[in-house]
Amino acid sequence: MACLLLKSLYSLFNVSIAIMNPMHKFDYHEPEFVRQYRTTNEGKKDHVVTLQWLQEVRESLRLDDKAACTALLQNPEAFLLHSETRETREEAPVLPRRAQILNQASFDVMALHPLAVEKRLYSLGIMLSFAEKNPGESEATQAVLASLPEKMRDYLHQGIIETQFQQLPAIPALQRQLISGLASLDVKWDLLPESPRKQTLPLQINLLALQDDNGMALLQQQLSSLWTSSVAASLNETPWMLENYLLYRLYHDVFPWHEQQSVLERYLLLNVDFFMLKTLFSLWVMDGAALTPEESIALVTLFEQWRGTPEAQNQYQQVLRAHSADALLSAFSLLVL
Repeated sequence: MACLLLKSLYSLFNVSIAIMNPMHKFDYHEPEFVRQYRTTNEGKKDHVVTLQWLQEVRESLRLDDKAACTALLQNPEAFLLHSETRETREEAPVLPRRAQILNQASFDVMALHPLAVEKRLYSLGIMLSFAEKNPGESEATQAVLASLPEKMRDYLHQGIIETQFQQLPAIPALQRQLISGLASLDVKWDLLPESPRKQTLPLQINLLALQDDNGMALLQQQLSSLWTSSVAASLNETPWMLENYLLYRLYHDVFPWHEQQSVLERYLLLNVDFFMLKTLFSLWVMDGAALTPEESIALVTLFEQWRGTPEAQNQYQQVLRAHSADALLSAFSLLVL
């Protein structure tokens, strides 16, 4: 009898829990790069990250691992999305509808082919500035936000994006500040492929902090020239690599959503990281070496290791303190060579 009573109470308890925590549906997403990583790196599952909200779950990776970076950057179909609808009773925070719409709009703008990556980032900034002029969560506002990628496609077809991008002024001060800031890049250089550059690049980066204004101005011009003449040509052989990295940042960070930073501050920091990666690539080829896909992957891994350090976070805060008032213009200045 006692056993039957216990089973009855247990059943009632389960019913009450089910009422308190009703089932709800959510969208589950696993990109191809995560699936590939899981298949080939069974012993390193600690780099898999589950990003969970009430409406959706995104599987992702931490990129401070060379195998994770390889899964993302080597595959031109890394962002083939495997999605399904699931049910759960688990509690999770709600992702604001505005955040969802702007995240999807950001993906749409970053797919504006055949624009160069810099011009797509410029288009993203223009779109986000439009979004900031339409605050709120009303249905009318949501419709405006969802229509912004189409507006950017119209600008592309009319030649407006190309024309406006060519008219952006060169403001090198922030670029030079970030190049100098790479001196704090304290990472595991042994990740780099074996080559003479593996020995000399860390020394060269350590010396960046010692450059005077004239030396930094000359270095900035040299790096810009190397990007145009050498690095961009190397990356053209695997054009999906930089795009995959930026799509990862949109996906993993639910860009531009953030609880503390504004939309345009998030855009500025995305451009900061893009510029610093370009600088690393350009520094690599300063001795005349080519940039191979393996070296690109190693450099992104090193950069992602640095991005999580206190030194990096301090540098980001310095940039925001100095440039948050003109975040959009500062971000654009990082796209102009």
